[in-house]
Amino acid sequence: MIIIAEGLNYRVRSASINFSRAVYGMNWFNIAPGLSYIASNFDLRIVSLGIMTTSFYIGLAVFQMAGGILASRIGNVKTSVFGITVLGLSVIGTAQSHNLYDLIAARFFAGFGSAFFFSPALGLLHQIVPEQSYPFHVGLFNGSFNIGAGIGIIGWNILDIYLGWRSPLDIAGIIMLALALENFIVLRDIHVTPSSFRGATKNAGILLRKKNVWILPVMALSGILSETVVGNLLVYYLETQVGFSSESASILDMIFLFIGFAGGVIGGYIFARNRHQIAQFVAVIIMCSVLVILLGYSRSFIEILLEVSVLGMLTVNTLSILYTLSARNIKDPGMISFSLSFINFVQNIIGAFSPTIFGIFARVIGYSISWSLIGLMGLVGFVSFIFLDRSALLVTKETEITISEPD
Repeated sequence: MIIIAEGLNYRVRSASINFSRAVYGMNWFNIAPGLSYIASNFDLRIVSLGIMTTSFYIGLAVFQMAGGILASRIGNVKTSVFGITVLGLSVIGTAQSHNLYDLIAARFFAGFGSAFFFSPALGLLHQIVPEQSYPFHVGLFNGSFNIGAGIGIIGWNILDIYLGWRSPLDIAGIIMLALALENFIVLRDIHVTPSSFRGATKNAGILLRKKNVWILPVMALSGILSETVVGNLLVYYLETQVGFSSESASILDMIFLFIGFAGGVIGGYIFARNRHQIAQFVAVIIMCSVLVILLGYSRSFIEILLEVSVLGMLTVNTLSILYTLSARNIKDPGMISFSLSFINFVQNIIGAFSPTIFGIFARVIGYSISWSLIGLMGLVGFVSFIFLDRSALLVTKETEITISEPD
C-alpha cells in the first residue's frame, strides 16, 4: 500500500482524527448515565443491561478484522469515515428504540460502526506523524477517547435529567455524522494505492503466524476489561449498590475517563523514553487488575475517587502501550491497520462478554465477587507474559519484522 499525503500540516490532520476519536468515545459512554432511566422505562434488570452492553462489544469485536481488511483495500480514510457514519446513525437508532430488542440491535450496529473507525484511524496516525512521535500520538489518541467518554458521562447525565434519555442521544448521533463529513474533507488528500487481494491475504497470513500478535492482547486484558466494565457499569453500580447520587456516581465515572487522557499522554511520553518498556507494561497491567478488585470493597467517596483516578490513567496507558508494541515492528504500512484490528479483535472478543459475566455474577453471588472476578481475569491474561518474545518487541529500524511487499 502506497500512501501519499499532500496539503495540510500533519498536526491539523492529527487534530481532526483525535477530535473525532473524542466524539467517538462520547458515543460509547453517553448511554451509561441513561441506564437507570432505560431500566425504569423498559422494566429491565442488571442482566438485561449487561446483555445490551455486550451487544455493542460483540459488534465491535466481530467486525474488527473486517475494518482492517477493508482499509487495506480502499484506504484508511474511506474506512474510518464509513465507520463513524454508521456509529452516528446507530446512536440515533438507540434513541428511537421501543424495547430491549431494538436497544440490542442498535447497540450492536454502533459497535459494528466503531470497528471500522478505530484501527484505520490509528493506522492513519502511523502514516502521517513522524515515527519518533508515534508513541506520544498513540497516547494522545487514546486519551482523546477518554476526554470524549468523560464528556459523555457527565454531560449526558445533565442532559438526561432535563431532556430525558432519548433526545441527548439524537444530538450525539448528529454531531458524529457532522464529523464524518469533516473528516472526509480534511483527510481526503491522503491517497492510497490498494494492496491486491492476494498480497493482502499473504501478508495477513504471515502476520497471524507471529505468536506475539496473539499473546499481546491477551496479556493486556486488564486494560480492556477495566475500560468496558468500569466505564459502562460504574455509574449504575454506585447508584444502586453503594447509594451514591446520580451526580456523584457520574462525576466519579467522568474522572475515571477524563484522567485517562493524562495517562495516555504522560504514559506515552515516558514509554517512548523508557529503556525498560516491558517492565512498564507489566507494572501497569498488574496495578490495573488490583485496582478493579478494590473497587468492589470500597464504600467511601474519597476511596473510590483515588482508585478510579489511578485506574483511569493505568487503563489508557495499558492500551496505548499495547497498540504501540503491536504497530512498531510492522514494516509494511499497509498492514498496520490489519495488525491493530486483529489485536483489538482478540481483546474485544474476550472483553465483549465481561458486562454480561459481571451482571450474572452480581445477580447470583454479589457485586464484590463480580469486581474481583473481572480483576482476576486481567491477571490470568497476564500469565501469557511467560510466552512473550520480549526481544521481538524491542525493535529498531534494522530489526523490524519484514512483511512481504504487496503484489
